[in-house]
Amino acid sequence: MITVRIRQARAADATSVADLVQEIYRPFTAGFRPTALTWSDEAVRACASSWLMAHKGEELVGVVHQMPDPAGHTLDALSVSVPWRRRGIGTQLAAAVEERALGLGTRRMVIALRDSLGANIAFFTSLGYRPAQPFPPAHHLYVKEIGAQA
Repeated sequence: MITVRIRQARAADATSVADLVQEIYRPFTAGFRPTALTWSDEAVRACASSWLMAHKGEELVGVVHQMPDPAGHTLDALSVSVPWRRRGIGTQLAAAVEERALGLGTRRMVIALRDSLGANIAFFTSLGYRPAQPFPPAHHLYVKEIGAQA
């Protein structure tokens, strides 16, 4: 595993964040329309502080969107640049989201995963996420309890 520097995005980072998300999710359009493709420059800029960015040196190697939600702290659009995959960057981004959630007093993480994307399901289940309920269309919500239980 390599170590990356993770920081909160700023409005000035919107284009870089959106470009990486578009690069990662565009190949899936042959089979379906990924909701992550709605993250345009403008959409990211409007909520820049809800994005975390991973850098190796000066290079942007990964991003994730996260935010509090009544059902639990959510994360989505986890994107790791292809040459940097399988080096622990996605795991570090997910851990950073969990740390942020704990700091806000949240003890439950939630992500919607497309049923047909086995690699995504395998990744998140390896991190302790478990299927909770269907999330139509073609998804299931996965949850993970985090932090010490009271």
